[in-house]
Amino acid sequence: MLHLLVIFATTLLGCFAARVELNWDVGYVYGSRDDFTYRRAIGVNGELPFPPVHVTQGDTLVINVHNSLDVSTSIHTHGLLNNGTNYYDGPDMVTQCGIPPGESFTYVLETKNQFGTFWIHGHTRHQEADGFYTPLIIHSRKQPVIDYDEELLMTFEDWYTGEFYVRQAYIDSLDDARTLTPYYSKALINGYDGNKTAPITFVPGKRYRLRIICMSINNWFKFRIPGHKMTVIEADGVESMPLEVDGLSMGPGQRYSVIVTAHDSADFNYIYNVTSYSRFITDQQGLQPIVYTGLIKYKDGAPTKNIPVVSDDQLVWPEEAQLQAYDKQPRLPVDRQIELTVKRFSNIHYVPFSALGSSLYKSVLVPTLYTALSMGELAKNSSVYGPQTNAYVLKHLEVVEIVINNPAIEDHTFHFHGHNVQVIETGPFGNSSTIDREPVPRILSGPWPMWRDTVQVRAFEFIRVRFRADNPGVWFLHCHLTVHMYNGLAVVFVEAPDVLQQRQSVPEAMVEMCKRQGIHTQGNGAGNQGFDLSGLPPAVYPPS
Repeated sequence: MLHLLVIFATTLLGCFAARVELNWDVGYVYGSRDDFTYRRAIGVNGELPFPPVHVTQGDTLVINVHNSLDVSTSIHTHGLLNNGTNYYDGPDMVTQCGIPPGESFTYVLETKNQFGTFWIHGHTRHQEADGFYTPLIIHSRKQPVIDYDEELLMTFEDWYTGEFYVRQAYIDSLDDARTLTPYYSKALINGYDGNKTAPITFVPGKRYRLRIICMSINNWFKFRIPGHKMTVIEADGVESMPLEVDGLSMGPGQRYSVIVTAHDSADFNYIYNVTSYSRFITDQQGLQPIVYTGLIKYKDGAPTKNIPVVSDDQLVWPEEAQLQAYDKQPRLPVDRQIELTVKRFSNIHYVPFSALGSSLYKSVLVPTLYTALSMGELAKNSSVYGPQTNAYVLKHLEVVEIVINNPAIEDHTFHFHGHNVQVIETGPFGNSSTIDREPVPRILSGPWPMWRDTVQVRAFEFIRVRFRADNPGVWFLHCHLTVHMYNGLAVVFVEAPDVLQQRQSVPEAMVEMCKRQGIHTQGNGAGNQGFDLSGLPPAVYPPS
């Protein structure tokens, strides 16, 4: 009977599904988003910010991308699982070759059974750091966890004075990076200077769903509306059991939906607070952290309610392992465990690096997906992908537990491509006394662990997550702080390559796009056969 109900529900989705087609001309734009620095950035159709994308559960989203940049580009739909279409996932030299300058490519993205709050961003040459991103909202066809009257979208961004590769080239050129003056960012709220964001209007008695996306590249954001409680109902595109909190603490790539009920009276307006900060640069008055305020407007001209200031440690914030999934799926039983530890070190010029696998992640000469599809039985051997990829080969349908340890002073968010993962446990790891921080408590999930695609692993903490390898493909796991990803903090999961070879083949247009750029589309990571990896640049290993 349950099987028949699933078929019926799937059939209904198909009946109502639409094809939503967008034409994106990706190019350079110029302007001052923070009202401070006029600079070059990356926009779409001459706009930055460019419009959010709205579709409905079951729709097919078609994005025709034309590249008007002078370097290659690609897009990643952050949180979309791309089950059966791994080649549309987007990361350059992981699942595709970038779209070269002057050329076009079409992504066909199936929302299937997913709905919630997502975003789309560039995934070549770290172009998300220069503005190439926008929200994606997949509206549900089902009843929400909590009914609401209206929904509002909020986005948080950090914005720097120069282009990402210009800043990094300067850092890489230094003889002694310890002399570097830290780059401090401004914060953007809803696409513009955080101090000039338009008021949010509340109507007395109405219930609002706030969809909140942290589209930052390095900074964390804390968000509160003093005088109002929030109830979390979604995280990273997955519905949660309702959890009442005072505020949200979000790292790069994370999303939440919260329900906020407006007061019955319009006698007062209220102030919301947004704090932007980074753990890996030093605090400086007026620059780090920065607190922005905005208006919750009940009535024009109404006085602002005076709310006593309360310290963060007296407030309730959602913890990674505290949320519970609305679908009430129990913890997955573990077949295999992979333990990953952040290894932080510096080169001879004191430029810091962090590795997650045995080496710093670096792109190889063949997209890793193409190696998995072309190497036959050898695709099950991680060596053929090159040591630079930190490849882990997973068996079809095995339940994998990933433990990420962070014994360093920097916070991270890690994004899993192709999967939502159950957050099982978080807790202390290493010596937090070096940053004068009290050891955090160990938190074990409830009976229905929350599913997320982007998880925080803060300084001197660990996280334990699980997923079932039911999505054959090549999937990136990386820190979503752009500077850390640039420096190699990533691994790759090659999931069920034998099943992948039977079920998927790369569209011919993608193969030809690689060939026009002189990029191999078959063979191991070096484009050779067998285990001959000659031609690859040397792998960079952390000191033992």
